[in-house]
Amino acid sequence: MDTGVFQFGDCLLDRDARELRRGGELLVLPPKVFDCLVYLIAHRDRAVGRDELIAAVWGRADVSDTLLGQTVLKARRAVGDTGNDQNAIRTVPRFGYRWVAEVQNVASAPSTTATVRDAPLSVPTHAPTPMPTSPSTADTAPARLHRRPWPIAAAAAVLFVAAGLTLVRTQREPDGPAPEAATPVHVEPTSDLVAVLPAQTEADPDGAWLRLGLMDLVASRLRSAGMTVVPSDNVVHLARSGMPAGEAALAVRQASGAARLVLPLVRRSGDGWTVRLTLEDAGGPPVDIEAQAADAAAAGREAADRLLGRLGRAAAGGSAELSASEILQRAEAALLTDDLDQARRLLESAPPELRDAPALRLRLAQIDFRAGRLVEATQRLLPLLEQTPAEVDPVLRARILNAIGAVAVRQDEPGRALAAYDEAVRLLEIRREPAALGQAYTGRAAALAESRRLDEASADFSRARIALELSGDTLALARVEANEGVLDNMRNRYAEALPILERSAQRFERFGALNELSAVLSNQIDALLALLRPTEALAVSDRSWSLLGRLENPLARRSMRLQRARTLTAIGRLTEARALLEGILRDPDLHQEASMPGRALLAAAVLDTAEDRLADAGATAQRAASDEAPVAYDRERAQAWLIWTRALRAERRAADAAAQVDAFAAWSARNDNPAVHVLARLAQAEQAADRPGDEARTRAAYDQVLIDADRLGVPMLVADAVTAYGDYLIARHELERASAVVGQVARWADSDYGCAVLLARLYRALGQHDAWQGALARARSLSGERVLPDELNTPPGAGMADVGSKSFH
Repeated sequence: MDTGVFQFGDCLLDRDARELRRGGELLVLPPKVFDCLVYLIAHRDRAVGRDELIAAVWGRADVSDTLLGQTVLKARRAVGDTGNDQNAIRTVPRFGYRWVAEVQNVASAPSTTATVRDAPLSVPTHAPTPMPTSPSTADTAPARLHRRPWPIAAAAAVLFVAAGLTLVRTQREPDGPAPEAATPVHVEPTSDLVAVLPAQTEADPDGAWLRLGLMDLVASRLRSAGMTVVPSDNVVHLARSGMPAGEAALAVRQASGAARLVLPLVRRSGDGWTVRLTLEDAGGPPVDIEAQAADAAAAGREAADRLLGRLGRAAAGGSAELSASEILQRAEAALLTDDLDQARRLLESAPPELRDAPALRLRLAQIDFRAGRLVEATQRLLPLLEQTPAEVDPVLRARILNAIGAVAVRQDEPGRALAAYDEAVRLLEIRREPAALGQAYTGRAAALAESRRLDEASADFSRARIALELSGDTLALARVEANEGVLDNMRNRYAEALPILERSAQRFERFGALNELSAVLSNQIDALLALLRPTEALAVSDRSWSLLGRLENPLARRSMRLQRARTLTAIGRLTEARALLEGILRDPDLHQEASMPGRALLAAAVLDTAEDRLADAGATAQRAASDEAPVAYDRERAQAWLIWTRALRAERRAADAAAQVDAFAAWSARNDNPAVHVLARLAQAEQAADRPGDEARTRAAYDQVLIDADRLGVPMLVADAVTAYGDYLIARHELERASAVVGQVARWADSDYGCAVLLARLYRALGQHDAWQGALARARSLSGERVLPDELNTPPGAGMADVGSKSFH
């Protein structure tokens, strides 16, 4: 009998409950991945054609093979299978797939609660967010402002850009010890993937660059012959300076999945150099190849070509003179250790006949980008693009376009970025350049996300994953997954984003990729604040803050400071937050990112509100709401607009407040962000509450806001809507209804200051002395430097005429 519950290996799939457990843990799967598993298991007696599987899972025929392949890849990973092993899902060449694992129909799934975790390497996303809510008062209550620091999307663009620029590597500290907290990430070996390790060198004052320069030279030579080679920056992150050779080889093999390792050794021999390459293949004995030449670069090139011959591969012809090649390799070695100044000096001191070489000019632009000199990078890239027509060198032109797109994303110009990435994709998708194509797709996804074209962005991230799988770039794949987590934040799916971001942080920590790590930690902060977990957000901020001194990029450092200030505001450390924000707002380079001024002003307005500086909050929020930031930051603009309308009512400027609420609502109607809609409707409900005699309309407006906020499921948004409505009802002494409304946030009162204050206000109004004392104690423990409303300190029954007279959150 078909019970709908299937057991195979250590997995248990419950079709009707739509649950998959592996090793007793409940996995969170995308719906299409689960549907794919169910259909293949149900038809395990035969092979299922691609078209049939697409029709069954998507219900339509216009689904690409790329998307189908990505879905099957995730399905395999969910059940512990791989494309190499195919122990569960077997590919049937030129037809489709077949389920081959042994399956048992069991009576039922276990009823005990299982630990929930995400499926391995599942897809994720970024983060602006909704805004503080607050009720306006009833007839006896003056206007009030609530204090809750909404997530501000402070790091998403940084993370996106990190994946967008070919050959531009992120800030790191390769010579430091590997972080102890990093969790080992093991990738199944791939037989055709090769990793070249840093070269072992003899002490030589002029040969220090050879450790990484020769590694990259050999890797580039093997790659040019059509081999799939782990990118050098992946290797540098994993095989740190001073690490024993055996330990480095194991770390690279486990993290990258490379089955073949090449270990270079370089030494002086008489007046020349000798380079020996040792090929370690998991399936055979080591192979040694040696070459001698007058300079190390020539010897390395010859050794790599001989190794290719041993492997039955033809070496690509050389076009660059060895002097140009050596300059670039020396600069690349400096870049691999983040010595941007040394790399720039090497390139700018090249002979005049080499200085204008396109590859050298592109590398200089990439150095400018990594140093945060975006204007200078653009000034280098645009003339280079004009001088590199697609008919002459389409791949180089595509790399230049990738760089232009990355700069545009960082400058919050998604339209310009999209134009660059679209052309890069057209040039690369018909050529065998998976690494550059993967970066073009990743960059285009970033630009699409900045334009809030989120479904298209998700599709491009999937395309990037396929291309980067082919290129063997494990670090770039980690960036894609992190970006998918950022995209979940943008979609208000904070609970789904958090485990993805946490897993990405572990991967970046293992690689020592500091820029990516700081960005993904900032996105974790956004998610935790939205989930009303500020203490955990502080722990993440502390971890992120420890990286500040090791980050060279000023844009990344500024973004980290903003996140720190927001987190400190959330836990009530207002003095520290003020110092940070004042420094950010005084920064003369603040406008280098179009979104940064508005985001910093919003954070300052939230802080002003927490400090009871209502006039300052209104003025600052007005500037933030008037800031023409990119569409990806419309949520931040909506948050500022809501604070502005509240401040206007607090100043008794009713007509101005009404006009701004109307303008806010009209702008919201043209926006597709559901969080923006909730915030605008909340502003309308508060405005209605400020007009006595229209109680029915006010209740209806608040009820609708609660429905909308609950539908989105963001705790911070729900809490703000509940606080606004709850304060309104308490002020009107409608305590039965207030209890039902306020009870929705009781679960967060142990972690969120605003929820604890609201609960204390309700219990005081109800005359519940013990409950009031408990809620008041919680609020005090969470307050930090925030000052509790005076009336809350008065016991129930004493001075109750002031119930609801003043409320801060």
